[in-house]
Amino acid sequence: MREIGFGLVCGIAMAVAALLIAAWPVPGRPIAAYFPAGTASAEIAQAVTGASGSLLQIDAGSSVAFTMGERDGFVSALYGAGAWLVIDAAFARLCTGSSR
Repeated sequence: MREIGFGLVCGIAMAVAALLIAAWPVPGRPIAAYFPAGTASAEIAQAVTGASGSLLQIDAGSSVAFTMGERDGFVSALYGAGAWLVIDAAFARLCTGSSR
């Protein structure tokens, strides 16, 4: 019985690790920044520009900004500006079903 539990824990850990690796933001590529629900588009735009990023698209309904930033520490700056999750935009579009 312990072997089954160990296998389940290892399997879940590997799945989470694979998800994190696939979603890790790549410098120089578009990034999706998720903000708290209900965040206004103007606040999202201000957070992205304050982190020295260029805004590509805002989805106000789900409080997501698609952005690009070239400088080191851009992802950390987005977290500091209030983003809850910052992931690779291609992965985010796969998860949301958006084709844009």
